[in-house]
Amino acid sequence: MRRYSVIVAIILGWAISAGSETVAQQSPFKPPSNLQVLAKDTKIADIIPAMRGFTQALGVRCQFCHSYTGSDPNALENFDFASDAVPAKATARKMMTMLRAINSEFLKGVGEPAPAGTSRVTCYTCHHGERKPQTSGG
Repeated sequence: MRRYSVIVAIILGWAISAGSETVAQQSPFKPPSNLQVLAKDTKIADIIPAMRGFTQALGVRCQFCHSYTGSDPNALENFDFASDAVPAKATARKMMTMLRAINSEFLKGVGEPAPAGTSRVTCYTCHHGERKPQTSGG
């Protein structure tokens, strides 16, 4: 019985490690490059949630800022995330810089600070899920 358990454990360990290599090979994401506002050593695991936040705050998908080839904008392996070909990416960088200044400099000492790991002003503050910021019209 013990010999059987050892063999099962070895096979299971091999299957799990082979599966994780397959998952890593299938990832459509290359190591981050051309980071200009985010820290150069930012990991993909930190970039993906930030990008999801942008898509939700602006109601857009990846192709709004990133170039891709092919006919399927949902196939992430077709994207050139490092490319600066899409003008909206430059705008996004400016807006990220603006938000950083608003949250770290302009709101310093005004009201209660934001909880750790959050910002008082975000993309959603003005965009409310729309590509263009909504104005009060007044």
